[in-house]
Amino acid sequence: MICQACGIEAPTKYVSFHQNVGALVVRFSKSTEGQLCKSCIHKHFWSMTGTTFVLGWWGTISFVITPFFLLNNTIRYITCLGMARVPTGAHAPVLTNEAVERIEPHAQFLFDRLDGGDPLERVAAEVAEMSGVTPGEVVLYVHEAVQGESRE
Repeated sequence: MICQACGIEAPTKYVSFHQNVGALVVRFSKSTEGQLCKSCIHKHFWSMTGTTFVLGWWGTISFVITPFFLLNNTIRYITCLGMARVPTGAHAPVLTNEAVERIEPHAQFLFDRLDGGDPLERVAAEVAEMSGVTPGEVVLYVHEAVQGESRE
């Protein structure tokens, strides 16, 4: 719904990519994980997997770990190939006063459903349709409400 890497409102999927760089007696690793859009999945897969493929072998531990990182990244990437593309003109949602006014009448329904354990993505889509806003704006509304409660 909202990409955790670039912030745009687009279809997302949870992924976890890992990178390994071997340096004889030490190794350097990093990872990227979260709900990412197809563009960010593509970008992170090729960057991290390419680096691991070229530089991941240069150490004893790295020589053993690198194939697992490559396999993990490749499998996760393949499962994302069927995702919908990022829509043209997709952008990061902004919670405006107008959107808040449209969501407010449905706030009780929204939080009751979330408290009942319904997934945020599904509830946000329903409330967005009822309010005439985007699902991303509903998610931002929920985040703002939760942050407001934690400050009190």
